[in-house]
Amino acid sequence: MATTKLNKTEKDNIPENETDSLTSAVGQKKPGYTGPYVDVFLPALEGGGEEGVKVDQYEHVTIANEDKEDIYYVLRGERVSVPVPVYMVLKERYGKTI
Repeated sequence: MATTKLNKTEKDNIPENETDSLTSAVGQKKPGYTGPYVDVFLPALEGGGEEGVKVDQYEHVTIANEDKEDIYYVLRGERVSVPVPVYMVLKERYGKTI
């Protein structure tokens, strides 16, 4: 039986009474989006009026329901792949510009 060493963050997730030299733990995978992706391009926003002021170049898209909430950050000025639900939200906001 093979054992693996746990890093500090993994050890913090296990109650102390369950960690010893014979115990190993594997983190549970959260099911993510498994559907198709769409390439989108959002134009970059112009910089702020003052020097030293930066404009957030990410479009924040939140998709929520009764079970969970997913937050996506779409980088402006570059072509990126996004899940279809995110594309549908962006299509409502920007129409033909994406």
